[in-house]
Amino acid sequence: MRGYQNRILKVICLLLFVVSLGNSSLYAVKSASIVLCAETGAIHHQQNADAVTHPASLTKMMTLYLMFKALREKRISLNQNLMVSKHASKQSPCKLWLKPGTTITVRQAILAMVTKSANDAAAVLAEALGNGSEERFAQTMTTQARALGMSKTVFKNASGLPHKNQVTTARDMATLSRSLYKHFPKEFAFFKEQSFVFRGQKHHNHNHLLGKVQGCDGIKTGFVNASGFNLAASVVRDNKRIIAVIMGGETARSRDKKMIQLLEANFKKAIKGGRTHQSPGRYASIGDLIHTLGPSPVNASPMDPNVTEATYSPPEPIVNNAIENEADNLDVLISDITKSQNKPKMIKAKATKHSHHKSIKHHKSSKPKAHHHKHKKKHHVKSIKQTKKSHTKHRKKRGAI
Repeated sequence: MRGYQNRILKVICLLLFVVSLGNSSLYAVKSASIVLCAETGAIHHQQNADAVTHPASLTKMMTLYLMFKALREKRISLNQNLMVSKHASKQSPCKLWLKPGTTITVRQAILAMVTKSANDAAAVLAEALGNGSEERFAQTMTTQARALGMSKTVFKNASGLPHKNQVTTARDMATLSRSLYKHFPKEFAFFKEQSFVFRGQKHHNHNHLLGKVQGCDGIKTGFVNASGFNLAASVVRDNKRIIAVIMGGETARSRDKKMIQLLEANFKKAIKGGRTHQSPGRYASIGDLIHTLGPSPVNASPMDPNVTEATYSPPEPIVNNAIENEADNLDVLISDITKSQNKPKMIKAKATKHSHHKSIKHHKSSKPKAHHHKHKKKHHVKSIKQTKKSHTKHRKKRGAI
């Protein structure tokens, strides 16, 4: 009887565990990507582009879209001070640790979201535009998403902090990224800011591609456990721009590496106006790729490892030893690239009976040939001397000497 009760108890515990997993996320992490032309919207690559996942801090792109819209309509100004509420101050990291009752300007809040991906700054903007309610603002975000053609996106907050019903797709995030560029070209420049100083503290952009990948000028990173590592990127070269989105990366580094491969492989296609996917291209040199993917010390900002956050987070487990971390980033990377780009071509010599017989014969007569080489050398020296004498006689006849 007691054994039966124990089995029942184990089944109940298992069911509760499954339910708890379901509540944290309705969608499994799935890798997805899309690359499109920013001007025409032509698609150059797509993989699971319509798979439903969580946007994480890519959510902030919509918060900023609505803020840019308010700025254009002059409902708010960049230098306007916004009050920090108790609700905003309680947002989970990453954040500026704003105190209730203090103020922050609209410009500062925008830069804090773009660089540090500050969740408290996002809540401040949401309350300013949502008449004091972030929930009301989230409804406006979803309405705007539908107007832009983002059919599978639902927003529940302004920051991207975990919410089981806050969902999107890679295609919808690419649509939002392109809309930001097309509708707000001037404000789009905020996304390329690599750092931001607030109250004496410098905060660096979590986007590793800025300043390292040619032509990259934004736009946003994101991470929550339920989504994996997300990234939307914009690259412009020779007045041609492409937008790329990756969702569900396993680590920040692997996500960045895949993004660079997609950008390089599809950029020529963007210029030509093609639509089919190309296989990943190669880099000009190992040094170029190391520079692109190498560790970026400027991105080291203090974060609480126990808090699940809707922002960029370093891959786990974090390696505390700087030397070990550098070795992992450089040695492994060099080894991988060298293997893939410098594979020696193996040329198989055709073996014939004649060559095989000759080889055996040569092996047997290796000692006598040493004497033969000495004899050959003496003959060669004698030949040179005779040639010199001949030339001298000839030149004397012509009067050259």
